[in-house]
Order: sequence, then C-alpha cells, then structure tokens
Amino acid sequence: MKAPMTVLIAGRNAREVEELEQMLIGQSGLRLSKRLITNGHSDPLHNLTELPEALVFCTTDAWDLELKSLDERPVSGRVPTVVTGPEDTVAMRTAMRVGARDYFVFPVQKQELLDALWRIARELKPASEKAGGLFAVVNAKGGSGASTIASALAHSLAERIEDRVALVDMDLQFGHLASAFDLQEKGGLVDAIARSDSMDLMALEGHMLKHKSGLHLLGNGSEQLVVSGDIDEGQLQKLLALLRSGYDHTVVDLPRHIDGITGILLESADRVLLVVQQTISHIQDARRLLHYLTRYMGVPADRICLVVNRWDKRLELTTADIEKALGIAEMICIPNDYAKVAESSNLGVPLLEAAPSSPVSRSMVRMAEALSGKKVVPQTGLGRVWRKLAGN
Repeated sequence: MKAPMTVLIAGRNAREVEELEQMLIGQSGLRLSKRLITNGHSDPLHNLTELPEALVFCTTDAWDLELKSLDERPVSGRVPTVVTGPEDTVAMRTAMRVGARDYFVFPVQKQELLDALWRIARELKPASEKAGGLFAVVNAKGGSGASTIASALAHSLAERIEDRVALVDMDLQFGHLASAFDLQEKGGLVDAIARSDSMDLMALEGHMLKHKSGLHLLGNGSEQLVVSGDIDEGQLQKLLALLRSGYDHTVVDLPRHIDGITGILLESADRVLLVVQQTISHIQDARRLLHYLTRYMGVPADRICLVVNRWDKRLELTTADIEKALGIAEMICIPNDYAKVAESSNLGVPLLEAAPSSPVSRSMVRMAEALSGKKVVPQTGLGRVWRKLAGN
C-alpha cells in the first residue's frame, strides 16, 4: 500500500476496544483510531464527518441492534467491516448477512485479524495496482467435465487456500453450478452485467450465492430465455474488472463455443484451462479449439493449461502422446474416481467436503496451490468459523 489504510475500532466495550487497539498499534500499513459508543446510538459510524476505509466493530450482548444499525446504513455510507462478538451462531450469521467480511470471537488472534484487514486493503487498491486472477475453464469436447473442474477448483481455492473466490457460470441457458453446492439457483448474472456501470463490490455480492466455504457464485437462474446477443460486451468487461478488483481469483465456467462473450473471457483470462479426456476424439477436438485460441484469438500458448480429466495410466494414450499431438507442455492429470464424483454431484456436496481423501480431491487441491502460488492453510482456530456459516 502506498498510504496507510484508515481503520476505526469502535464499540461499547471499552476493554475490548482497547485490547484491539493495542494489538494493532504500530502495525505498518494501518492508521488507527478508536471510538467508544456512548451517545445512545448503535451505529459506530454515526455522525462521522469522514468515514474510515475499514471498521473493526466490537459488538456486545446487544449485537442484534448493533448489527441492524449497519444494515440500515445506505450503501454509500458503508465501509468494509470486521465484527467481533459472542460465540453465537445466530450472531455470526447475522453479521455475514449484513455484509461483515469476517467474524471473530474474543480472544482474537492477532494474525487472523491482520489477515482480514489485509484482504480489505487488497480490495481497496485500484484495478491498476491489483487485479485478481481470472481462470477460464472450457471443455475441448462436450462432456469432458469442465463444470466439475471449475466447481472443484473454485471450492479448493476458497476452502483450503482461504482466498476470496468468485465462481461464474457463463452458461446462460443451462447453467447448473449452484446444484453442485446445494444452493438454490437465482437470476444474478445477467442483471449484474446490466448494472455493472453503477455497482460496487457490496452491490455485486447481493447478486451472488454464498456457500459456507466462503465461495461466492454468480449464475443465471432466470427462467427467461437469454442468448449471448442479449449481453452487452462492454458491460461484461466492466463486470470482469469489478470481480477482479474484489476477488483474489475468479473462476469462469465457459460453454463450449466461441462468440463475442466467450471470446472476451478467453482473451482476458490469465489461464485458460482446457479440459480433455484420454481419447483420440477428445484430442482431435482439443487440437481444433487450440487452433482457434492461438491463431484467431491471440491467446498465447503459455497461458493455456491442459487438464486431463478422468486420467487412467493404464490406457494406451499417454501424457507424452497428448503433449506431442497438441504441443502444450503444461498438463494436469485428474485421476478417475467416477463413483465419488457422481455421488458428490447427486448430493450437492463439493467433493472436497464429501471425500477429502479422494485422489480427485487431492489433485484439485494441488491444482489450486499451483494456480494460486500459495500453500493450503491449516484448518484450525475459531477465527474463521464465520466462513463456515456464511452460506447458511
């Protein structure tokens, strides 16, 4: 950060406010202030002439009224907020519902609180300084498993890497990614694209489904027929910029055809994950799609990664054969575990949750590590409990 982020620590409990201030004081990159709420208002930002860039809100036993005050503020008067409060499931869920980025129970772990504030700081950076990664996942041949790969990758990034992740279902007519997470599909994508001129990140989140892992899903659940010609390409680009400014990673599940809409996403992607299976017909279709991507769309070959789904080393077609046929050296093999993947899909439970020791789950976590450049985060402590509740 070029300038310190202004952080207000506010609440009615003087001891907790003081403890948090002492925890963060002197921390490079933060400019702290504190406010004891004694004016009869529940709103920690009431009558402030200049809003902070982030708020750490210490709630009390009256958390319901205190959180309600945040919810009642106009969008223009809200700031990214971290909430501390009782070890109460309802309080945690309410905090997430009114837009809290994180929820912590005392005693708060210093590093977890700092991590939450650094995530907010990254969101505040202008797009010119920071942009999250964009991964476009597309089938080389119909039925190769791109939707399964996209869902599992996004979930692994959110659940194990603990990054802020958006999953976008770009199948305008038959998108179904919500069912993979047992979420009720709703129309959000088309409306979000149409409103991208006037939206901020908080408004965008209102269009998205939230899974308990922390993953945000943007899909199209409208019963109205939508075709790619209904989508304004300029508005789509603005939505992509907004997603990249607010999420560490955006994973896009693309339909298997090339038009203006899919073209924007393929050309903009930091990585194109081309999903194939271990058959000659898949490799033939992959060769044709690679020709379109590299020759006509100008996607560099080093931005394309082959994902060989349902890999079986006993089959005659080897990785060396595939590399020779397609000329793409980067390849990730996802082993075949059809029964567990199918069961996970039928239950609407992500495979990493349903079968964490499955070879497919382990391979997807390794892919998440490779693409993010980060290692998995140990799953310990109460500080991240809110993330498990955010989708409920």
